[in-house]
Amino acid sequence: MNSSEKINLTTTKFEEFFTTKYKDKVYDVLEKFPDEKSLIIEYPEWEMFDPDQADLLLDKPEEVINAAKTALKNIDPLMKDADINIRFAHVTNIIPLKVLLSKYIGSFVSADGIIRKTDEIRPRIETGVFECRGCMRLHEVEQTNDRHVMEPSLCSDCGGRSFRLLEGESKYIDTQTARMQEPLENLSGGTEPKQMLMVLEDDLVDKLNPGDKVRITGTLKTFREERSGKFKNYIYVNYIEPLEQEFEELSLSEEDEKEILELSKDPDIYNKIIKSTAPSIKGYREVKEAIALQLFGGSAKILEDETRLRGDIHILIVGDPGIGKSQILKYVSKLAPRSIYTSGKGTTGAGLTAAAVRDELGGWSLEAGALVLGDQGNVCVDELDKMRAEDRSALHEALEQQTVSIAKAGIMATLNSRCSVLAAANPKFGRFDRYKTVADQIDLPSPILSRFDLMFIIEDKPNVENDRELAKHILTIHKENNVNYEIEPELLRKYIAYARKNANPKLTDEANEVLEEFYVSMRSGAVDEEAPVPITARQLEAIIRLAEASAKIRLKEYVEPEDAEKAIKLQQACLKEVGYDPETGKIDIDKVEGRTPKSDRDKLQVVIEVITELQSEFEGNAPINILKQRMLEDYDVGEEKLNQMIKNLKSRGVIFEPNAGKLKKV
Repeated sequence: MNSSEKINLTTTKFEEFFTTKYKDKVYDVLEKFPDEKSLIIEYPEWEMFDPDQADLLLDKPEEVINAAKTALKNIDPLMKDADINIRFAHVTNIIPLKVLLSKYIGSFVSADGIIRKTDEIRPRIETGVFECRGCMRLHEVEQTNDRHVMEPSLCSDCGGRSFRLLEGESKYIDTQTARMQEPLENLSGGTEPKQMLMVLEDDLVDKLNPGDKVRITGTLKTFREERSGKFKNYIYVNYIEPLEQEFEELSLSEEDEKEILELSKDPDIYNKIIKSTAPSIKGYREVKEAIALQLFGGSAKILEDETRLRGDIHILIVGDPGIGKSQILKYVSKLAPRSIYTSGKGTTGAGLTAAAVRDELGGWSLEAGALVLGDQGNVCVDELDKMRAEDRSALHEALEQQTVSIAKAGIMATLNSRCSVLAAANPKFGRFDRYKTVADQIDLPSPILSRFDLMFIIEDKPNVENDRELAKHILTIHKENNVNYEIEPELLRKYIAYARKNANPKLTDEANEVLEEFYVSMRSGAVDEEAPVPITARQLEAIIRLAEASAKIRLKEYVEPEDAEKAIKLQQACLKEVGYDPETGKIDIDKVEGRTPKSDRDKLQVVIEVITELQSEFEGNAPINILKQRMLEDYDVGEEKLNQMIKNLKSRGVIFEPNAGKLKKV
C-alpha cells in the first residue's frame, strides 16, 4: 500500500471513529461550542480503535493529523468547513529530552520538562494575499516558511513579477516560542540539563509560564539557523499536559511501593533516615535530623480566603570552615527528588529568581532562575554570606510567600517558588568568637535570618575523643572507598518522593495541646515589659511544619504528641544556641533573627540618657572620655561595647559628633 492509499484509509478510519466513538465530542466542538478551536483525542482510545493507525501517527504525524482534519470537515453537518485543530493527549511514546536526538526527527513524541522561558506572542502569516502591481489581480499563497514570506512567482493574468502584500487581507495565526529544560530529578549530579526549543501555535499560546512542569507532545522538527548555517531541533507542539498536581518525581514500581510500605513499619525508621542523611560526614545529629525533616516537608495549606500557608522548611547552617557544610548541601542536592545547588559568589539575584532576556527577534521574555526551577523541590544555596546584598534581597519574598514577583523590561509577572531552602554561610570573621554575640558574627540581615525555621551554629572545637573518632571515620572512608548506608540513597529518594506525594498528616488535638503548652509557657516569662520576647508565632508555625514532617517520615495520617515533642526539642536546641542572651539569662528572639536584643536596647537607652545628662553639665556637648568612665563605673559597660553602641546610635541618626571627642543628641 503506497502512502496516498494509507492516508485515504486513515481519513476513512477517522470518519468512522468520529461518527461512532467520538460522536458527542465532535458534536460539542462543531456545534455546541463554536469558539472551541481544538478537538482533543485520547491516544489510548485511538490506539484501541486501530493499533496500526496509532503506530502510523507516531511515524507520520503531519499526514495523519491532516487526514483527521479532512475527516472532521467531511462529517461536518453544517458544511462550515471548520478549521479545527486535532490534538492527541496522553501519547505513550515518552522520550527523555537527553535522548531526543536526530533519529527522532519527524516523529510524534512526548517529553517531560520544566519551562525555562517563554517568548512574546507574535502573528505568523498562514495565507498571504498579494496584489499584482501591473493588473491589480489578487493572488493567495499558502506560507510554509516561517522566516520568509513567499510571493507568487508570476501573475496568471499579465505575467507580471512585482507584487504587494495586502497585510489586512492576509490570514494569520498566533505563534510563540518557549524553551523547556529536562526535569531536575532526571539529572545526575554535575551534568548540564538538556534544553529544547518549542513552537506553540493558535490556542496553545500563552498557556505556559516559566517554572511550569509539563509533558509536551508534538512533532520533532529541525530548521537551519541563518547566521550559523547549522541545523537546530525543535518540537512543534500538539498538546500540553500539566504535571503540576501529580508531583511525579520518580516512577515507582509495585515492588518499590511494597518495599517503601515495609520500610515505613520499621520502628527505627526515624533514626535510620537521619543516619542515611550525609553518612560520609561524622556527627551533627541535630543538623541531619533537621535536613531529614526538610526533605519530607510539612503540609502546605490553602485557606478559604486563598491565603497559602507554606509547608516547606528553611534551614540555615552557619559554621567554621572545613566542617563539611558544602558536602552536606551537595549530598542533599543529589538525594532530594527535585533539587538545585547554587553557590554564593556565582549567583546573582536574577539567577535566583528570574531574568529578563532578549529573544532572537528583539522582544523581552522571562527566563526562570534557581528558585523558580526548584519549585516543589529543594534549593541548596552555599556561601549565602558571599552573595551581594542586593542579590540576597531576592530571597525575601521567595522564602516566606514562596513566589517570585518580577517587574523588569515591561514584564509584570508572579512565578511560583514553592521550595525548601537549605543555606550555608561562614562566620563574618572566618571563625566563631565565643566572646562576641552570634548576631554580630552572621553577616546576614535580620529579614533573611527571621525567615529560616531552623538555624544551626557549628563550631570546630578541638576535642581529643571526638577528633579521634572523626579521624578514624575519614581514614576508613578513604581506605575502603565506600560508605555504610542504613538505607540505600536510591531507595531513600523513592521513599521521600512517595511520602511527599501520598502522606498529608493532620494535627491531632493531643499534638495541638503539646504545641500550645510549649508556646504559652515560653512566652509566659515575657509578660512584663522589661523581659525579652522569647518566641513569636513564626516559630510556632515552624514547629508545626517540623511536626508534620516527623509524621510524614512514618507515612502517618495524623501528627501525634511524640512528633510535636521531637519538633519542639529541635527548635529549642536552635534557640538556645543562637538566641540565648547571657546578660538576661533568657532566650531573646530578636537575637535569633539578627536584631538588637532587649538587653542591648536597654543599654542604648541608658547611653542616650547619660549623653543628655553630660550635655547639660558640659555646656551642650558630652565628652566621650567622661561618657566611657560613667558607663564603666555605673553600668559595667566596657569601652569596646560602648564604641559599638556609639557607632550604632550615629548610624541611626540619634547622636552626632560636632567636635572631636564630643557627642551631641540630634
